Amino acid sequence: MNEKYKQGEKAYFRKIYLKAAARVLLLALLLFLPAGSLRWPAGWLYLALYSAWSALTMLLLARRSPALLLLREGEGREAREQWDKVFIFFGGALLAGLLVICSAERAASRGFTFLSVAAFLGLCAAYGLATWALLSNRFAIGVAAIQEGQVPVDKGPYGAVRHPLYLAAIVFFSCTPAALGSTAGFVPAGLLVAALAARTALEDRLLLRSLAGYRDYAARVRSRLLPGLW
Repeated sequence: MNEKYKQGEKAYFRKIYLKAAARVLLLALLLFLPAGSLRWPAGWLYLALYSAWSALTMLLLARRSPALLLLREGEGREAREQWDKVFIFFGGALLAGLLVICSAERAASRGFTFLSVAAFLGLCAAYGLATWALLSNRFAIGVAAIQEGQVPVDKGPYGAVRHPLYLAAIVFFSCTPAALGSTAGFVPAGLLVAALAARTALEDRLLLRSLAGYRDYAARVRSRLLPGLW
């Protein structure tokens, strides 16, 4: 019985890794199909950074928090709040639009600029913060929902801000157009940042209302996204 369970678990993890590979393939298509060319160094670096971060984070979670990995990638993470369902749908569409716009506007002949290099460093910082937050919070399933046994987490980046994953996403969206050499891309990126700020406020309200101990945590860690500001 135990052996059968382990085999089933391995099969499920294989399915998760295949889903991750499919996301990498989708990202490659969104980056290079509108560009009409594979000669785009910034696009390749962007794809490589995401692929490396995704693989490393999944391996770390598989070792340290496999239950969270299963929840984030599999069943049990359905959005329950209507506003969260709206954000997930339109957020995904905006992100796809952002990548397509950046790809269509690519300027391969310019190569890397100081601004694009700084933006790629910002992307690395966002990825690092996201991984740190995921390893610190076993309840970070990616949707606004109160889980059975959930408690407020104040370790790692959660000791400085209450929503470090959203902060990482905001940095990521803000840096993407500059990293890929796009100016028009700042329009969907700005919309994504505004939507994430709104989602942060709504989720914070849900947690204050429904999660035991969160109000005390919020009194200790007063900033939602930016220490000392908001």
